[in-house]
Amino acid sequence: MNHDKLGSTGAAAAVLAAIVLLPAAAAAQVAGNGDAEVPRTAWGDPDLQGLWTSATLTPLERPVRQSERTLLTAEEAAAIEQESAAERAAADGKSAPGSVGGYNQVWLDAGTRIVGDLRTSLIVDPPEGVIPWRPEARRASARERARYGVGPFHSWTDLDTGERCLTDGLPNMVPIQPYNMNLRILQTPGQVAMLHEMYHELRVIPLDGRPRTGIAQWTGEARGRWEGDTLVVETINFVDKPDAYWSTPWRASRPGLRLVERFTRVGPAAIDYRFTVEDPAWFTRPWTASAPLTTDQASRGVAAGEMWEYACHEGNHAMINILGGARAEERAAARGGR
Repeated sequence: MNHDKLGSTGAAAAVLAAIVLLPAAAAAQVAGNGDAEVPRTAWGDPDLQGLWTSATLTPLERPVRQSERTLLTAEEAAAIEQESAAERAAADGKSAPGSVGGYNQVWLDAGTRIVGDLRTSLIVDPPEGVIPWRPEARRASARERARYGVGPFHSWTDLDTGERCLTDGLPNMVPIQPYNMNLRILQTPGQVAMLHEMYHELRVIPLDGRPRTGIAQWTGEARGRWEGDTLVVETINFVDKPDAYWSTPWRASRPGLRLVERFTRVGPAAIDYRFTVEDPAWFTRPWTASAPLTTDQASRGVAAGEMWEYACHEGNHAMINILGGARAEERAAARGGR
């Protein structure tokens, strides 16, 4: 999905082509930043380019059992990682008993490591490490999540936006998916392009101060700017889709949503990625999560290598089969269960 298309799909393709053809010297310049050295592009911006992953076992919200703790011990983190590895080994490529399955373990590639600072949650603000829901929004979210995999499935609109191969919403680098947590970042002097593996989502983010169009989109309208060595991306103008079903409702596209993302290169293979979510109708206050990105895929326990196309629609047998199964159940009920 192309967001902020610069006028056309062809224009966006031209931007990407231009980025790919940039001189190799663009990534070679390095400039000082205090005690750290920040890789620079040929035109002097911090170089964020590369294939990044955010995969991790660290949950978005702090588990109740750790509600009073912000950090794990090294022993606790190792135990969680070992337990996760044992569960994957026991699955042996199979779906859970009694389940028709989605992707089995052969196709999943979730993170297998706790984030390096051993936090108990990715959410860093509020200090409790949980989403500050408004009561009515929490109830609405619980209702939506309870529908997942259960239905009813009267039409394709009863499947969530991910099952429909549309989007799971922003931010798309929060590691709550069991696979495809890869992000390709490319840069030109006036733009940053971000291609997320899941749903083949493309965001082309202008950095030149141009005004927003005001056109509402599934993943909003983004504008970026540099604050020192940090790329700040502010996204608003999310389309109003009150009847769409979202498996992760806090990421749903809605007019009141404002997302601010911060990308700071902090090492040869590391970006400090933070995002702040604001929506007064859903949350009692803005909240912030930190999901570190790395180009060292092995350090997160995921498959190393290039990012390949995720052709969701072309292989989306699930939608056909789910709706077909629901119609078969209806016919069986009409025959009195026979």
